[in-house]
Amino acid sequence: MIKKIIFLNKIKNIKSISDFLLKIKHFINLLLTFPRGGFARHTVDLFMKNISSKFPSKIKVLDVGAGNKPYESLFTDCFYESCEHETIHKETNVKNDDHSFYCDITKKIPKSDNCYDLIICNEVLEHINEPSLALDEFYRILRPEGKLVITAPQCYGLHQEPYNYFNYLSYGLEYLLKKSKFTNITIKPLGGSFHLLGKLLNNCINILFVKKNNYSKIIFYPIELFVKIIFYPILVLLFYLDFFDKNKKWTINYGCICKK
Repeated sequence: MIKKIIFLNKIKNIKSISDFLLKIKHFINLLLTFPRGGFARHTVDLFMKNISSKFPSKIKVLDVGAGNKPYESLFTDCFYESCEHETIHKETNVKNDDHSFYCDITKKIPKSDNCYDLIICNEVLEHINEPSLALDEFYRILRPEGKLVITAPQCYGLHQEPYNYFNYLSYGLEYLLKKSKFTNITIKPLGGSFHLLGKLLNNCINILFVKKNNYSKIIFYPIELFVKIIFYPILVLLFYLDFFDKNKKWTINYGCICKK
């Protein structure tokens, strides 16, 4: 229902027939996206929802590299702040730039020591060229017993270029966190091989139908739609088959929580 309302609001801003058809195309593609948000984002969203439910209200939270702040609503009973790197934020065209402050987290976060009860850092660590320096800063501004929550990719393609430096393995994440003196480290894969295969399948479909010209996008869309409908049940099957991958040594993302 929410998607339909957003779609109807966008119709008011239509300036041409091609614009209208492209919005229809976008809306249908949203309906054919499974799972909701895609394989990569779905598991991250679930992880964040589960983690946020375990924290008390009224704590002080910093969302690092918050982008469009997708998890702000999970902390409505808390004192929530967000920060971004101003240059990267502008160059990667992320919408909603209303953040509490901007800084380079590898140099200095403009906050005093022992300031926050919780820091969340979602899909950001791969965009930091000196992750150890950023983790040291997180440790500094966390209060004693404060928590750090991280999601970071193991298998993910290039994105937000050229600010994309690393993919991580669980042992690498653990090493970096211990190096910055964090303790009680828990790292879990967010999905396994079948979810990864689902993401790759979606990537392949998108590659086949990438068109620079809007008219080409419209002309070839019936073929694209046919392909997406054919593969939709396969994506659903891959989503549920992931249950059988118990080790999850191949994953799209990791979820991590640790303590100062």
